[in-house]
Amino acid sequence: MTIVKVSSIACASCIIINNTLERILENYKVHIKEYDYDFDDVPYEVGTVLPVLIFLDKDEKEYARLIGEVSYEQIEEKIKELGE
Repeated sequence: MTIVKVSSIACASCIIINNTLERILENYKVHIKEYDYDFDDVPYEVGTVLPVLIFLDKDEKEYARLIGEVSYEQIEEKIKELGE
């Protein structure tokens, strides 16, 4: 499973979620692709509320998305829904 993270260095919630994602990486076999909203060509429609986490299935198709500051448990729930 891949989680696409779209964030910005000017976004406090984006910085906070980094610690949460580190814990996810310690406990689940996921890959995280990161895009900076201000500097990268983001290949997804994300709006203006950051961070955005986009969950991709094994075929790289969007399965779910979480927007804003979210908890470890919310991310974990999406991972478990996909059976990872």
